[in-house]
Amino acid sequence: MKDMPLYKQIQRAIKAQIALGNLRPGDRIPSEKELAEQFHVSLITTKNALSGLADEGVVVRAKGKGTFVAGEAAFGLRMPPAGEAATGKPFSVPAEEAARAGGMIGMIIPSMRTKVEQRLLDGIESAVNERGYTLVIRVSRGSAAKERESIAQLRALGIAGLILFPIGAAHERQTVDTAIALGCPLVLIDRYYADLNVASVSSDNRAGARMAVAHLAGEGHRQLALLTPPPEHSVVVDRLAGIDEALAEQGIAEASVRRLTVPYERFNVPLETATDALEEWMRLHHAAFAAIVAVDVELARAAYRALVRLFGPVEARRKRIVTFDDPEIEGIAYIRQAIAAIGERAVALLMEQLRTGAGTRGQHVVPMALMTSP
Repeated sequence: MKDMPLYKQIQRAIKAQIALGNLRPGDRIPSEKELAEQFHVSLITTKNALSGLADEGVVVRAKGKGTFVAGEAAFGLRMPPAGEAATGKPFSVPAEEAARAGGMIGMIIPSMRTKVEQRLLDGIESAVNERGYTLVIRVSRGSAAKERESIAQLRALGIAGLILFPIGAAHERQTVDTAIALGCPLVLIDRYYADLNVASVSSDNRAGARMAVAHLAGEGHRQLALLTPPPEHSVVVDRLAGIDEALAEQGIAEASVRRLTVPYERFNVPLETATDALEEWMRLHHAAFAAIVAVDVELARAAYRALVRLFGPVEARRKRIVTFDDPEIEGIAYIRQAIAAIGERAVALLMEQLRTGAGTRGQHVVPMALMTSP
């Protein structure tokens, strides 16, 4: 399926919608232009797709009016009873039948800017293709509205299952609720909700945070700075909980910790701007700590650059820093996520749901590892 021509993938998606009852005889099919925008392909590709469906008798094309679903006899697809469609009840088919009809797995990801996201996407795409499915990707670009729009687009394509990497935002739960309402197999990446019986896969952030503090304490550091984003989602909440547990385990008093919460809009921006945001704080508080725990890698980069600006590279390196994910700065330790394992586990959980109709739900965590450098 990985090598299937694009026009055939579009044909397969339209047939899936008809098989699932989302498109009925007489319904209008999106235009060539609309399909081109939806699938991110050329008009020639969508024209070939619709022309091929017309040749098969799946659709009827009326000049100046559009393309419409033909009668079901032409292609022998099972349609929902007329009465069921009239009541507005959703037409449901077994998960395995829906998977065969669509052959597509949807994925929504906040961005493809970071190496972690790129590696995660690469691993999931490979695992999905190995199982005979096609991965359809939507990028939310940090927008909750875009997430929900993406869910609607993927639903229209007839995806068999969804892997959702939600953004960290106040409206995130609404996005997850919208995804659950699809009724198809769902796995969350990097997030979980204790009150939802939904499969989720994330790093063991709590244990990773304890590892970070223990590493600095093992080097003899008792005066720490803690740089963190707002606790708007489970990743940050778990890392902060792990840090607090480790401080108690290491006997580090709260008075020995300088805490700074930095809003996302002040550091999840170009590095120069993020550095400006931290420089003044570093100037005021640098004497009170010898080491830094940065809960987000972008905070670690900005903190290091702020210290270099203020004191030069030699003095900056005297402030030991540990963060999550590789900051690509020599001398900074970091907690590494097993990205390939997270992607593989997410796909395996999704396939189990497709196979059984239920599958294993709940939170699944993947161990992290401490990476140090001289």
